[in-house]
Amino acid sequence: MSTSTKQIRELIGENEIEQAIRLLLDYLNNSQEYDLTDSAVLQKSRWAEYKRRNVSGLAENREIDEIRDSLLRIVREIDNRAAAGNNYEPPRKPEFNPPPPPPPVKAYVAQCIFSGDPNAYYVTPGNQIVVVNPMNNFPVVVATRVASMNPAFAWVYQFPNGFYYSIDHNGAIWGVNAFGMPMQMGYVQYL
Repeated sequence: MSTSTKQIRELIGENEIEQAIRLLLDYLNNSQEYDLTDSAVLQKSRWAEYKRRNVSGLAENREIDEIRDSLLRIVREIDNRAAAGNNYEPPRKPEFNPPPPPPPVKAYVAQCIFSGDPNAYYVTPGNQIVVVNPMNNFPVVVATRVASMNPAFAWVYQFPNGFYYSIDHNGAIWGVNAFGMPMQMGYVQYL
């Protein structure tokens, strides 16, 4: 048993809990026992809560007994680890697997280019229309490609809210302006 743990035990026995916690934390801060340091910090906060409750007359004796028992368990574990000598390895922090790679870039069949819009919209083989986030290259579905009921158009760029653009057989994207007149909004480039 090291002299530091002996001093801590004596302070606990003399009911000098605050000094015992301070000495224990000083001892642990100079060691590699991070798990025990966390436990000691927890006891320090429990002690502060006990003192606060004691001033208001709400503290119970069992609380100080629990803190004392926890401190003794920490000191006992320090002694056990010291007795084990070089055979003891402190617990390792869990190794986290790296995040999965971003999903592979899908093979797109077309790109929709709108006048004045810097975003890149692509049509997938599954008839989804996606916008690609330039920060992480991750596609987000914004619309779908559906068959056109009007033979003048090849297909329709359909949004979930019912709004749509019609794409003619030459790849022009047609929409309606504020006055209800047809207007070319952009074009489709087939890949």
